[in-house]
Amino acid sequence: MTDDFLQEPKILAWKKSITDNGCTINKIEPLSIYVRPKGELLFALLKADIITPEGNKIPPIIFVRGHACIIVPLLINKGNKKERLLMVQQRRIASGALTLEFPAGMLDREIKNPPGVAIKELKEETGLDISEDLLFPLSEGPFYTSPGASDEGIYYYGCIIELDDPEYRSFEGRIRGDNSENEYIQITLKTKEEARKQITTLPARLGLSLFEEYCSGNK
Repeated sequence: MTDDFLQEPKILAWKKSITDNGCTINKIEPLSIYVRPKGELLFALLKADIITPEGNKIPPIIFVRGHACIIVPLLINKGNKKERLLMVQQRRIASGALTLEFPAGMLDREIKNPPGVAIKELKEETGLDISEDLLFPLSEGPFYTSPGASDEGIYYYGCIIELDDPEYRSFEGRIRGDNSENEYIQITLKTKEEARKQITTLPARLGLSLFEEYCSGNK
């Protein structure tokens, strides 16, 4: 196996984070590498020999998937002023359950453009197309989802969009997804109370909390 994967942006970003925090990478051993059909790195399971500034070793196994972004969209019906969160439902391999989530996606090679990826994922997963000026950050930087096992950090964004009644109602029940990536998504509109009761994933629950925190601070 060649070391080409070490030059992938998400690997370089992980290595930079390690060294920027004063740690030393002595060796990286690939255990399993998964690439997309066009050769782009998707996931890497690695064994790394890393020494901390204090002279200790860090547990060596790391699942590199790179950073991701989540966008929390709130739709407002111009006619009756109803407000609903624009969410997606899909089955996930972790449990097989149908999970309620917010539009999201991996940055892959666009590691320096989280807002652009958030807008792209919103359009791809729901059909809602917005400009970047309507997007607002819900955090100053990424939140790490499982720092003891993975490099993944999630950037959170929000948007509040007013729509005419026909377009607003058209989102409920839409089917989206990329069949080539085994992605089957159903769109749904939820009140905040419904979302709070039905969300079962930590990233989505955090997104809702950050969005509500943002809204309460900007009244």
